[in-house]
Amino acid sequence: MVLITIDEDKCEGSDCAECVDICPMEILLIDKNKIIITNQDECSICEVCMDVCPEMAIEVIDD
Repeated sequence: MVLITIDEDKCEGSDCAECVDICPMEILLIDKNKIIITNQDECSICEVCMDVCPEMAIEVIDD
């Protein structure tokens, strides 16, 4: 199982949204200027969202 977390204190939401643009599984979406996580179980654990986040606000943990 995969656990994805977003540190909302660091995340710039829709002002950045690089993670949303890069996620191949479309797990991350924009909702009301915030990044939200959907269908977490479908994450391929590629970790590109973590790599592109300039604020290092995303963590992907493979249990």
